Amino acid sequence: MIAQPDVTVPPNIRRLEDGRLVLVGGNHGVAQMFERGSSTVPEERIEIFRRNHRTRKQWADENGCTYSQWVFPDPIVLNAVTAGLGYRSIFERSMPSDARPNDLLYPIDHLFGRNDRLSMTDSHYTPVANMHLAADMAERTLHIDASKVLADLTSSMGPDREYVGDLGVQCTPKISEIRRSPMAHPQIASAANGVQAGNMGIMHLISSPKSVTPRTLMIFGDSFFRSLLTELARYWRKIVFCRTPFFHQEMMAAVKPDDVLCGLAERYFASTRPDTERPHFLAYPLMHGRSTAPDAMFATLWDEMIDANALALNR
Repeated sequence: MIAQPDVTVPPNIRRLEDGRLVLVGGNHGVAQMFERGSSTVPEERIEIFRRNHRTRKQWADENGCTYSQWVFPDPIVLNAVTAGLGYRSIFERSMPSDARPNDLLYPIDHLFGRNDRLSMTDSHYTPVANMHLAADMAERTLHIDASKVLADLTSSMGPDREYVGDLGVQCTPKISEIRRSPMAHPQIASAANGVQAGNMGIMHLISSPKSVTPRTLMIFGDSFFRSLLTELARYWRKIVFCRTPFFHQEMMAAVKPDDVLCGLAERYFASTRPDTERPHFLAYPLMHGRSTAPDAMFATLWDEMIDANALALNR
């Protein structure tokens, strides 16, 4: 953390003794949600999550692709013990580890107690954390040993850089930190559909000709998964990311992936909705009245990765 004199921190953010910024408010009332004495997630909401998971797994099995779902531990939980905060995981309270299927992951062991993996000024993890999470996803999904990739990346880290995260930018003056990042994977082509002023409906396409495997990966998730894309590109040749809380069969039919990953930030767990309520994925911008401004490479990557006829027919 770079020293900052007389900083004003907004009420939705808490600044810990070590200077770390933690989201405590926002639209989801994060602190209230994770307080030790708070009410548990209603059982009917947990059952919706379980049902979604079962039907997604069934669809993937019937269509010959692998599947797993990842719940990303909230930073307020990861900082709770070291900072003396009274917060605990709502996911672990609701679905203890001994009651989870082996394709439902909560990767807290990669993050807890590892300061180089927790951001000082951002509500997401650091690039070092994403490097390790992506390797774990690749090992579990592809049944490969990613230890050499990790060792090579660790020994050749990029230079330290100043960074202002999504929490630091809200402070006055802005608060920055110094970060280390793994060296970028070569020859990645990356483009998004450019949804304006919103998140739902973002589509991000990545082509990675130097990946470890030639496989195609489909992702349904939020910003935590999107921040992992360049790391996942070390292992998958093509990646289609869709920003959505649902599992969209129309996109699966159009992409025909080898592997599918679903995921969500832990703070979204309590608001899970049934997959049966999903819209067509491409309808999101229209539903919310948002324009799109696709990146220059988007149309080219779309033609390479999306079967438009299958998308129309949803076969």
